[in-house]
Amino acid sequence: MAELLGVLRDVGAYEQVTALADRAAARTTLDNPSDVAGLLNMLREVGAYERVTALAGQAAAHTSLDSPSGVAELLNALREVGSHGQVTVLADRAAAHTSLDSPSGVAELLGALREVGAHEQVTALADRAATHTPLDPPTDVAWLLNRLREVEANDQVSVLLARNPAAHTTLDDPYAVASLLEVLRELEAHDQVTVLAGRAATHTTLNHPFAVAALLDAFREVGAHDQVTALAERLPAAQRFLQFMTVDGNSVQFKFGREPNGSAAAFWAWDDLE
Repeated sequence: MAELLGVLRDVGAYEQVTALADRAAARTTLDNPSDVAGLLNMLREVGAYERVTALAGQAAAHTSLDSPSGVAELLNALREVGSHGQVTVLADRAAAHTSLDSPSGVAELLGALREVGAHEQVTALADRAATHTPLDPPTDVAWLLNRLREVEANDQVSVLLARNPAAHTTLDDPYAVASLLEVLRELEAHDQVTVLAGRAATHTTLNHPFAVAALLDAFREVGAHDQVTALAERLPAAQRFLQFMTVDGNSVQFKFGREPNGSAAAFWAWDDLE
């Protein structure tokens, strides 16, 4: 509907703009807060200010809270269209009831609440997130930890770290593990760094060489040198011997190859081959 309103305005069909704006404000579904945010902005652009007010009231009170990132978009849209009372209504609902299934979405919502000045709601949501948000995706956990720090929710950072994300996060994506290691280092969560680096060195997937390279770099940055060695030892069996050779000193030690038992091959020359 938002797109159609824009097209009708562009072709000068102002009566149809008015008619559609009336219908949109009265009948649009509120299941997707991101879409509602787009419609609110378009209603404002076409000058349907009364419809903006009507839809803003409905959306703030009744929109779905399943998508925290969508709620964040809607909060920003309500602020942009000047519906400050509705910002407060939605902020109260979101802080108490929004889904916590997506840590990255919660991080977006925390940022939006801070931007609209809903400081009490930031604290309320931070409390819930630190205690209940899942610890599975490392990138999302890293993003949430960063956002909690940005909104000065330091107690909530401690609560989340106490849940030991390093021991529970998934290891499917070396890039993601590297990002979480960096955040843990910045937070001086040294025990968590050690736990996550140890798990990643022995269990992370090795399918993507650039991701593995990023993880090796992260190990070096956090001082996990033993984990660099442990991860490198897994590379030949994963058919990543060329990458193994790029790791600290291996190009010299294994200049003539590597035996199946892991030892360096003895010197040989072309004349030795038959």
